[in-house]
Amino acid sequence: MIGAPVTAITRSGAPRGAREVLFWNPPVVNPDLGIRAPAQSESQAIAKLLVQSGFKTLVFANSRLLVEVITKYLKDEFDADPRRAPRIRAYRGGYLPTERREIERAMRTGEIDGLVSTSALELGVDIGALDATVLNAYPGSIAGTWQRIGRAGRRQQKSLAVLVAGSDALDQYLMRKPEFFRDASPEQARIAPNHALILLDHIRCAAFELPFQTDDRFGDQATAPFLEVLTECGVLHREAGSFHWISEDYPAQAVNLRAVADGNFVVVDITGGRQNIIAEVDYSAAALTLYEGAIYLVQSEPFQVERLDWVGRKAFVQRTTVDYYTDAIDYSKLKVLAEFDARPSGAGLCGHGEVHVVRRVTEYKTIRYYTHENIGYGPINLPDQEMHTTAVWWRLPADVLQQQFASREQALDGFLSAAFATRIVATFRMMAEGRDLARAVGHRDETGNPGDWVGVTRAGEQFAPTLYLYDNYPGGIGLSDPLFADARHVISEARQLVGACACASGCPACVGPVASAVERQQPSRKDLALRTLGLLLTTTP
Repeated sequence: MIGAPVTAITRSGAPRGAREVLFWNPPVVNPDLGIRAPAQSESQAIAKLLVQSGFKTLVFANSRLLVEVITKYLKDEFDADPRRAPRIRAYRGGYLPTERREIERAMRTGEIDGLVSTSALELGVDIGALDATVLNAYPGSIAGTWQRIGRAGRRQQKSLAVLVAGSDALDQYLMRKPEFFRDASPEQARIAPNHALILLDHIRCAAFELPFQTDDRFGDQATAPFLEVLTECGVLHREAGSFHWISEDYPAQAVNLRAVADGNFVVVDITGGRQNIIAEVDYSAAALTLYEGAIYLVQSEPFQVERLDWVGRKAFVQRTTVDYYTDAIDYSKLKVLAEFDARPSGAGLCGHGEVHVVRRVTEYKTIRYYTHENIGYGPINLPDQEMHTTAVWWRLPADVLQQQFASREQALDGFLSAAFATRIVATFRMMAEGRDLARAVGHRDETGNPGDWVGVTRAGEQFAPTLYLYDNYPGGIGLSDPLFADARHVISEARQLVGACACASGCPACVGPVASAVERQQPSRKDLALRTLGLLLTTTP
């Protein structure tokens, strides 16, 4: 009953045994570049040891591709004999419901010794008693980490959880400050109640139940503009000030509770003339996994994408036997549509507003199993993905850049490196998941030579690189507003993160991967990042 007294439930009563949580930082293999042994190979080795020791083990990976790759390696160890039932399985979004239910059943009954999964198994699915969990890299949130750790030891038996860190700055931040993880509360559940796309889906479902009147409100929002859109789409009919549902569809079936964009792709196996649907892929991931020539993995079995019907949302694949997998390469371009607010930031400016993001997937690389060598590239020809969202950005005036950097190339390197560190700090300060916040660096001069300072843009503006942090969802999810309010602390902590890193010239833990060709350049990527962040903090260069 709304308004009645309530009792807060602050402790879990679920049965749980003793638990050991280990943070494992792989050894450094290149001290100059700050590169560590791959988290993937370390996770595989730990999982292999656990399974061999008789522990029921669940391995978590942060992408569907990694799930399939780790599954293949573990299957090569434990499932080499085709006459025996598989001991290792993969579990992720995109598998058909019947296959996922079968994997859950096999795990509950003890038929499977090792399971490799994405966040699909973080919570909500009973898979029986587990002894150990292995996390291949930091999941991106405190809540997600505890949910994954908590999958083992649910029947009062002792359990083990191992978080294997990658070279990524988020992971290394936790390795340097494990007390942050120990003491931090889980992330707040962020909602954007007036998000236009989400609100439109709510109103569509509500209209199915009862007609709307022209002056009705949904929460604190007027519904008239949304009702007009739905009328134009042919799902509502307006009559005498009322809007009635006229579509034959049930609207709730088309509402995705986990994503803003809709329109899943189905993967159709056409091997030997068949037409079998073997998986589904959500819209946001389709461009990165279903391009023509891609190797799409199902239970580590490779299928090659022969044809992609983008309009019809279908990918046609054939079973193949290859010793490599594929990984797409993409980049983003931003344009400011509206500036909500702005304030000085050191010698530059910090802005907040609405942006238009264009994401283009340009090519893919083929990577050989075990050696991880890049053995080739292929082109990708797909439509650009566009969205409007909100962002915070930082910019330095051209005269400051010319005083502090010898060339445009140096200035861009400084902004790219600063963007990497800034996103890491912003993700933690906003208590967001890693995928919620994206970074980009753009500049308004697209015609000049990046090696000198001569020239202005067509609009008469001088070269001005810009560091963007934007909500990685259509319409935004409410991160940019508090980030703008906290902008100075974000820049200050990003500078501290880069300055405190033990590397000599920049590494994946502070400014992002540094190619060996630029390892010894002077000034280094690390120096350029510190200079850029310093300029955004102080008004006197």
